Amino acid sequence: MTRFFAGLLVVGAGAVIVGCSSEATDPPAVCSSTDALQASMSDLRDVQVVENGTAALEDAIASVRSALQDVVDDATSQYATQVDDLQASFDAVQAAAGSAVATPSAATLNAVTASVTAFTSEVSDFADDIASTC
Repeated sequence: MTRFFAGLLVVGAGAVIVGCSSEATDPPAVCSSTDALQASMSDLRDVQVVENGTAALEDAIASVRSALQDVVDDATSQYATQVDDLQASFDAVQAAAGSAVATPSAATLNAVTASVTAFTSEVSDFADDIASTC
């Protein structure tokens, strides 16, 4: 009888462990939203303003803005400082793009490129910060 209860205990403990491990396999939402942000950033970097016009730049920035909002929604509680950094860096992208749209020139387009490069670095750093959770 003791062996029966010991065996039952082992089987029950195994079921609990399996139940817990299957629940832990879904990555947090911030993982998919960060992937989407990185994809939007790639699209933004690929915009050729001279060839496609400033409307293409504005569309790409709108896509990044939407993806960034998803990251903000998913990550603020756990990564508030990094999210603040992302938002500040994106604000610089928007300001530079606004200037380029208002007065297109080599200087304003170079400012867009510089701000996008800096924001790309921020996004990459954030992705590295959350990698262990994903």
